[in-house]
Order: sequence, then structure tokens, then C-alpha cells
Amino acid sequence: MSEEPQYKSFSEGTLNFTYPAAWETFNPENAQSAFTKEPGISKDVIVYVGNSSHDFAAAKVTARSGYYLKDVETVKNQMAKNEGVTSAEIRSIAGRNAAVVTATDSTTRTTFVYMKLSRTSGYAFMYEGPLSDTATLEAILSSVRIT
Repeated sequence: MSEEPQYKSFSEGTLNFTYPAAWETFNPENAQSAFTKEPGISKDVIVYVGNSSHDFAAAKVTARSGYYLKDVETVKNQMAKNEGVTSAEIRSIAGRNAAVVTATDSTTRTTFVYMKLSRTSGYAFMYEGPLSDTATLEAILSSVRIT
């Protein structure tokens, strides 16, 4: 008798991570609005997964010709000024500095993560889940690998 796996793996290009096996895959287009639009920068959602109470989206961030990505400190400082933000920090994820900014309301925790890989490429993540659940996002972030 085999056990059901607790996690599924996602892998595309240089990004790899695991997420809860019970989650389903949603249409990535439905998560596109979670990422702010900036001139000269595209944030293309590559995966959107979750369930009725959790959402996780990952986007590839690319600067077009003549534009460059902001450093993580700048992103952290800019996002820290947004309404509802309860924490903004620089953390190491997959051995790289990342801006991690969390906002909460009475029932929900929303966290944005931004990682710059080079002057023109990086990744951004958006996680939304119950206010009481910090373990799910931490498990996903600890599994992130960039090759």
C-alpha cells in the first residue's frame, strides 16, 4: 500500500519548488492582475496553484531592452509603504536575496516575494492564505531552487 505524496513539484526553466499535493492548478491568466504593471518590465505568470483558501502564483520578471530590474531593497522599501503591510524584509531564498512583504486584513495574509537574478531577469511570487497559516508559504519558500 503506497502513501499519497504530500507535495507536488513545479519546474520550469531555472525555477523549481514544491507545493501541497492537494492543491490544483488554476489558469495562470487569472493571477496576472496580482502583479503590478511597470513600464518596460513584464511579469508573466508561469504557474498558479491553490485550493479554496490558498493561492500561490509565480511570475517570471523580465526587463525589456533599455530597462533594468529594481534591486530587492528598493522593491521592499516601495512596497512597505502600501496600506495593510505588516512586515517587509530581505530574506535569503534559494541562496539569493529576496524582498518579502506581507500585508494582512482581519482574515487573510498576502505575501509578495521578489527575487532579482540579473539586471534583466528575476521571479516574483504572490501567496494568499488564512491569517493563521504561515507554515504553507514557509514550506514552499524553503523548497525553492534556482539553477
